[in-house]
Amino acid sequence: MPRWASRILLEITDVRVERLNSISEEDAKAEGAPTECCVIGDKHFLGFRSLWKDIYGDDSWQANPWIWVIEFKRIEGDGHATD
Repeated sequence: MPRWASRILLEITDVRVERLNSISEEDAKAEGAPTECCVIGDKHFLGFRSLWKDIYGDDSWQANPWIWVIEFKRIEGDGHATD
């Protein structure tokens, strides 16, 4: 798609691989995972884990595969990053 036709422009800021079970609470929240209640409060990690198991099955979480993590930031149409 030509850039002029896109509504947003994203700049990739980081690419790495990590084990699925290594996702942090902060990263699970950034993924938009729902929260689940536990003894120490509501946690996005638990919601992410439940969602992953619902989509890919319990065995996929237990397998703890290597996954790609791609971080990005939104760039305004004039080429300047937004905060």
